[in-house]
Amino acid sequence: MAFSKNVKFDYFKVYATRYNKEKEVVEEIPCDLSDLFRQLQGIQVTERVYWMGDDQARLQNLECINDKWNLHFVRIRKSDFPIITKDDGTYSYFEDFEDDEGLGEEISALYDPSNYIIMMRRNRFSLSPTAVSNYFTSVINEPGFNVIFRPLIHPRAVELLRKDHLIRSAEISISDIKNARTTTKKSLGQILDKAGDIKESVNIRFKISIEPKGSKKSSRIPIYEEIEEMVNDPNVQKLEVRRKADENSSVEPVDLIQHRLVDYYQFKESDFDTQARNILHETVISRMHTLYRKRVEEINNTYV
Repeated sequence: MAFSKNVKFDYFKVYATRYNKEKEVVEEIPCDLSDLFRQLQGIQVTERVYWMGDDQARLQNLECINDKWNLHFVRIRKSDFPIITKDDGTYSYFEDFEDDEGLGEEISALYDPSNYIIMMRRNRFSLSPTAVSNYFTSVINEPGFNVIFRPLIHPRAVELLRKDHLIRSAEISISDIKNARTTTKKSLGQILDKAGDIKESVNIRFKISIEPKGSKKSSRIPIYEEIEEMVNDPNVQKLEVRRKADENSSVEPVDLIQHRLVDYYQFKESDFDTQARNILHETVISRMHTLYRKRVEEINNTYV
C-alpha cells in the first residue's frame, strides 16, 4: 500500500503594533519584514536563536527567490525525548546524544512582501505561528513594537456553500438558546424550544453527519435551507459544514462564520526522503510556491 501524508498550510497577514507618539495611540499596520530578513542573513545561524522555555527556536535558513522569502525554522528539544520502539515488543531510549545535540521539529514558511502574506506549514510539535511572530519581535527589539500574524478570514464565508453542494456533516454551536432567532430554533427542531423553558442561559452543541463507511458518494444531508437561516444569527457561535462540490470531489471543511484560508496537499511516497524518513524542507517549500501562485489572486481580491 502506497504511503502518503496530508499536510495543512495556513495563511496569515503580517501586522505590527507600535506606539504613535503624536496621536498617543497604539497603531496596528501591515508590516514588511524584508529589511529584517536581510539583517538576519548577515547573522550566523548559531546566533539566530530564540528561547521557548527549555527549548530553542532557530532560523535555520532564509533566502529570497523571485521576490519571495523562503524560511526554514527548527524547534530544538534537548529533553522529554520519545522512546524507540521495536516490532518485537521491546523499546529503548535515546542514549548517545551529546550536550550540543537535540531533536529538531521543522517549520517551513513562505513570505510575500508585496502583500505582507506569510504562508506556513508546521509539524505537530514544531513552532506555532505565534512563536514565529514572537521570534521576529525579539530580533527587532524595539520598545512597543510587536509582530502579529492575523489569519486570512473570508468576508462572505456563507457564499462558500451552495445549494447544490453535498453536505456530509454540520457542527453547530449556539449560546443562550432562549435569545436565538425563531428561525434558528425552528431549523434545529422542537427540542430546542423545550430548552427555552429553562430559566437561565443554555448552550447547545449540535452535530449531524453521514456515516462515511458504506455511504454513497452522492449522499447528502438536506439541511441547506436550515443552515442558511441560522448563519446570520449572532447567537450561533459556530457553524461548520463538511461538503463536496459534487460526488467525485473530496470532502472539504467550511466555517460559515469565520472561514480561514488554508490549503491541503497530499504528499506521496516519492516525496519522502529515505534517509530523513520525512519530507524535506526543499520539497515542502517548492510545493508552497505552487500553491501560493494559485491563491495569490484570490488573496488580493477577497481576503486582503
